[in-house]
Amino acid sequence: MSSRTLGIVGVGLIGGSIGMAARRAGWAVVGVDQAGTLERAVALGAIDRAAGLDEVGRTDMLVLAAPVSRIPGLLAELAPTDALVTDVGSAKAGIVRAAAAAGIRRFVGGHPMAGSQLAGVANASADLFRGARYLLTPTGDTLPEAYALVTQFVRDDLGAVPTAVDPERHDLLVAALSHLPHLLAVALLQVTSGISPDALSLAGPSFRDLTRVGAASPALWADILAENAEAVREVLGSFTEAMHRLDQDIADRPAIERHFTDAGAAYEALGGILIERTGRNVDIAVLIENRPRVLAQVTTLMGSNDINILDLYMQHSDTHHAALVLTIDAASVERALGLLREAGFHAEVGSPG
Repeated sequence: MSSRTLGIVGVGLIGGSIGMAARRAGWAVVGVDQAGTLERAVALGAIDRAAGLDEVGRTDMLVLAAPVSRIPGLLAELAPTDALVTDVGSAKAGIVRAAAAAGIRRFVGGHPMAGSQLAGVANASADLFRGARYLLTPTGDTLPEAYALVTQFVRDDLGAVPTAVDPERHDLLVAALSHLPHLLAVALLQVTSGISPDALSLAGPSFRDLTRVGAASPALWADILAENAEAVREVLGSFTEAMHRLDQDIADRPAIERHFTDAGAAYEALGGILIERTGRNVDIAVLIENRPRVLAQVTTLMGSNDINILDLYMQHSDTHHAALVLTIDAASVERALGLLREAGFHAEVGSPG
């Protein structure tokens, strides 16, 4: 039996994935959630058994993976405690203040930059965090011992890349990197569907890629945006200014070319960052049609050019298309992308999340 125990409050997609990865690493995992969710979590291997809040507060490490608006209240319920506590909330400044107010000394705020539009423990995976950034938000009052233990857990047991960031800066960054894109997807879908009843039936792959996150959980995102409203409004203001500049330049060909050139350079830099971050093996997502022989076309293209596919899986986006995710050696990524694009495929570094 494991000598390390992990408690998880909220065994959904993120909490369940943490539990699966932790159990694989040798932790004994107990969870708090609704009875039906806990039964599924045990059956799926996300936790070993159900527990109460008192018991999980005595584990070696406690992860609060409940909805972000509930985490401050949970911290107050747990106090006083000497437990090592972390969370996965997507807005950090308020949670960090709540932990300090509750007197929880061994608290380290966390936020994995990974997920899916598919919610619930049924969609959890032990590999969800593999190669992903996992933001940690220590403050001047964070105990070095607590921070070191959480960092080790994130790196060694979850397979993620721990990255320290100030709580307020975290909230501004995720407002731009995650929260704003979700709002843009919602707005674009609303605008397009309002043009005509059949407008969305004409949408191509680029539109689907851009708006995919608009299908995320309404309740979850209402919660997230409310908790990070100040930072989101700040980023929305900057975005509105950028759209105003584009509006002014829309008929100015040189100006529009400069906008696209600048954006293209930023996007190419993003691809290089992803390759550097994921290390030796890298995922490439290839948009394919659901038709005979297309899978063979991609794999043959790689094999005939001496590019070894280490792993692959498919994620269906609709009845006609799917994302084929190939895992290959980082040294072969640029060549693989070039070959796929020359063959007419839309291919990018990263996996659909």
